[in-house]
Order: sequence, then C-alpha cells, then structure tokens
Amino acid sequence: MMDIICDSCGKKYRVDETKMKGESARVKCKACNNIMVVTKPTPVSHSEPARPYEVPEPEVSRASQKPDRYVERPISRREDVEDLASEAPPFYGGQKVRFGLFGKIITVMLIVSLLPFAIFWGITLRETNERIRTDTEALMAQTARGLGNQVDGWINNNVSILRTAANLPEIITMDGEQQKPILETIQKQYPWMYLVFTVGTDGMNIARNDDVPLKDYSDRQYYKSIMRGKNLSWQTLIGKTSKKPSLVLAVPIKSENQTIGIMAAAMTVDDISKNIGTWKKGKTGYAFLVDEKGYVISHPNRQYIAKRKNLNSHPLIANYRKKGWTTITTRFNMPNDRSALGHVRSNNYGWALALQQEEEEVFSALNRVQKFALTLLGCTILLVAVIAWFSARAIVTPMMKLTDAAERMSLGELNVKIDIKSRDEIGLLAQAIGRMQTSLRLAMNRLRRKR
Repeated sequence: MMDIICDSCGKKYRVDETKMKGESARVKCKACNNIMVVTKPTPVSHSEPARPYEVPEPEVSRASQKPDRYVERPISRREDVEDLASEAPPFYGGQKVRFGLFGKIITVMLIVSLLPFAIFWGITLRETNERIRTDTEALMAQTARGLGNQVDGWINNNVSILRTAANLPEIITMDGEQQKPILETIQKQYPWMYLVFTVGTDGMNIARNDDVPLKDYSDRQYYKSIMRGKNLSWQTLIGKTSKKPSLVLAVPIKSENQTIGIMAAAMTVDDISKNIGTWKKGKTGYAFLVDEKGYVISHPNRQYIAKRKNLNSHPLIANYRKKGWTTITTRFNMPNDRSALGHVRSNNYGWALALQQEEEEVFSALNRVQKFALTLLGCTILLVAVIAWFSARAIVTPMMKLTDAAERMSLGELNVKIDIKSRDEIGLLAQAIGRMQTSLRLAMNRLRRKR
C-alpha cells in the first residue's frame, strides 16, 4: 500500500499499487478535485535502512514471501489508519456499469411475464378475427339465400297465376269482351297486380282490368321476347299507367302450339322489395336488389327505387359482374372510403341480391375486446415493472453495499459496518465477508504486536 497526500488540500489517501495497470496512474481528490499522478515505487534492496514508517517484515517461508517490488507501508497509529481509510474513495467509484444486474432483472421479469401473454393475445386475436369474419360471411350468405328464395317464390307464384289464366278458353279466344271479366277477377284476387292485360301479336292492347284506353305495347322488351319464342319474359320499368317503377311479367297465349297473344301483369316493386328493403343488421347493414341491367328494384333508400337508379358502378355490383355473375363474398371500399363486407348472389331471373355491412361495425365487439386487452397489457406492464423494480432493488442494493464494504476493506478500512440481516444467499455472503473482516482485523493486530 502507498500513502499519498493531496498537494492542494492536504487530504491523505491510501492506494494499492498492485492494482495499477501501468507504472503510473491518475487519482482525483474527492475534496478539491485535484488530479494527482501516482508512480509505482522503485524496488528496494533488503540492505537499505527501513523508512520511518516501515516495520520489519515478519519471518515467513520463501513460498509465501512477496516479491521485492512490493513495499508494505503500514501507518504506526490505529487512528491514522482509520482516518486514511475513511478518506479513501471507493475503488469502483470511477467505473460505470452499462447494463447491470438491476436492468437485467427488470428486463427478464418483463419478458417472462409478458411474453406468454402477448403470444396468447396475438393468437387469440387472430383466431377471433377470422371467426367473426367467417360467421358474418356465413350469415350474409344464409340471409341472401333466404331473401332470394322469397323473391323467386313470389315471382313463381305470379307466373303460375298468369300461365293458368292464359290457358282459359275465354283468354284463348283473344276477344276483349270475354277476356275482361277474367282479368278483373284476377286483379281482385291478387291486388298487388294493379294491371292485368292481354296483348295481341301486333303489340296492341286487347283487354285490361281497368277502364283506361287501350295502349300500344309493341315497344316493350317483354313483348319482343315473347314474340321471339320465349315462354317467360319480364321487365322492370316505369309503368305507362302507374308512372311508377314496376315489374311486368308476361307469358304467351297459345293455341295449337302457336303464340296468338300475350298474357301480362304489372305490379309495383314495393311488394317485391318489402322484405329486402326492410332488412337491417345493426346500424350499417342492409340489403338491396337490382335487375339484370343494374336498375334498382329494392333498396332502403326510396329515392333509388323511384328514380330507378342504376348501381352498376357500386363496388360490390361491379366486382360481382367482373367475377362473371357468380356468388361472391368480398371486402370493398364504399364511396365514403369506409371498408365494408358484402355478399352478392343471383336469383333465378338474373337479378343480383346484395347485402353489405361496414367492417367497423362487424368487428365492433372484437375492437372492444382489443381495447380492453391493450389496457390490460399496459396495466400489466406497469405492475410488472414496479414489482421488478422493487425486486431488483432488494437484490442489488445489499450487493452494492457488500461491494462497497469489500472495496473499503481492501484499502485498509477494517471497521466497515456490514448491516445486512437477510437470511438468503446474500445474507450468507454478508456473514462470510464479516468473518473475513474479523480475520483481517486480527491479522493486522498480530502484525502490530510483533513490531
């Protein structure tokens, strides 16, 4: 050990030259921040006279004798030893730990406690998302199938009524006077048919259930289709009589397998769309029906029906046409840039029945669970961090105290108080250092008595 004195303030320090890496080292005074340069002492021979503060070395064996370059310089008085030791800075004072045990304990506890939760939450979230999407798509497909069957069944019933009437003898005569009572009876029995009428092969009206003057229907598509040999034709249009969006169903009137006229009925689309237009799911889910040309037959927005709005540009219908008129369930962006989930299928008459609902509403329950999970995760991180901080502090603090005590003891301060009473491994380490402290104190006392 070397005793040095600060040339600025006079503070005394003791330095272990064996821990110096080079021939000299710089030491900073804790009192005045003065920088002192300490140089290792030159080896001395045994024949030199002892320096004032040296004591004779005890007789020891050759094996245990220290090299000549080490020179012991004990202070003669115990008070001097205590003063120097109390002034000595801790050996580790200039060293900084980049990522010590404290940080490692917190990190490990966070990883061990949160990693399983994060993995479980991620897997559950993905599976729940897929399950909700699958269930919604299945519900849409089932609903569309049911609504489509209702529309097909309703139209089939009306077609059966017209075909039955077209085979009556009074209708086959193509005599307006004989046909009119039959037409009036049909309209009374089926009031949604606001117009029941017959048309000749030239397109002129033969008879009708009301008293409106006869009209020319040769420009209608259903007339042209029947005259080309079809057994059933239909057309959605603005009725010449009602001036409202209407559906006209037409079947041929035949005699000896020859088409001699057309039996037709016009009905408002309200009767068709009442089930579709009123279907709702949540706040954003609804259904609509368009014909083979894209004109609205049923829609929650009544203006679309009244104006026969064409929805071919609707993302869902456009994608449906692009896919070749096959049943699809897809995600699409609405005009307001919101994402939606939709399903489209065709009925027996080539019409497209579509259902849609905004994804935000579809996954609203999942979003609530996700927000709760994120809140729970944040609270868990905070709780674990607090627990980890206290746990790390309970481990690291006594270890730092023991480290400080050991360093001070290495500088000669043998009266350091070790006040750690834990009964774990750190407590055992504290007891061992305490016993070492006692042994060193006894050894120093024996050396003093031999002087």
